[in-house]
Amino acid sequence: MWLSLLQAWIYQHFRGIGSKDAWDGYQDDMHPRAMLFAPQISLPTLDSQRGHLNVLDLTSVVMALYGEHSQACPFERVSHYSGWLRYVNRMVRYLSEKVLCQFVYVQTVPRHPCESAPPEETLGDITLCYQRALAYALTPQQLGHLAVHVVEAAEGCIQWYYNVSHPYMILPDMEVPVPRPPEREVIDEIAAQEDEEHGFLELSGRLDCIRDHVYVVMSSSEV
Repeated sequence: MWLSLLQAWIYQHFRGIGSKDAWDGYQDDMHPRAMLFAPQISLPTLDSQRGHLNVLDLTSVVMALYGEHSQACPFERVSHYSGWLRYVNRMVRYLSEKVLCQFVYVQTVPRHPCESAPPEETLGDITLCYQRALAYALTPQQLGHLAVHVVEAAEGCIQWYYNVSHPYMILPDMEVPVPRPPEREVIDEIAAQEDEEHGFLELSGRLDCIRDHVYVVMSSSEV
């Protein structure tokens, strides 16, 4: 079940990945989108798809695709749950605040994973939490503002992504076939830092000249 859901999620959001076999019995007005594809025995390995993932841009990703299907499968607030999920004796983090754009909200910097899903929680704790899942759903304040466009990010979010989240997806010393320049926000900040450093160096040079001139004057007999 979990593999089928993961497979459907990948196929829906990344249209260029994988070989898709549709289920003959699927009916758009009756079934959830997770049932559109026939389950496969296994998914492609990460190594075989890493090159494709590294060159993705916004035109290659479908961010919010469920609105048009909401009449068949209405949205349930439990999807805003944030915390641990368990399957038998395995536990994984489900952090909905990291994908607010999929809920058509402006993406903000998410909480630290340890705040959303404390590492000390046990399997029993997770079961008890999920029985009260709505109590752990994102609040209206945490959800923030609805996005006007398909993809929107709050100020500082893109910088956080490139500095904190993105490095986890790029292995050390890994060659990326196509350069992916940072978003404009990161470029502007780097430029501002360089301007500030340049201004500091220029001011430092002027102060050195003033110091040398004062030293020469103080050393002369004119003072």
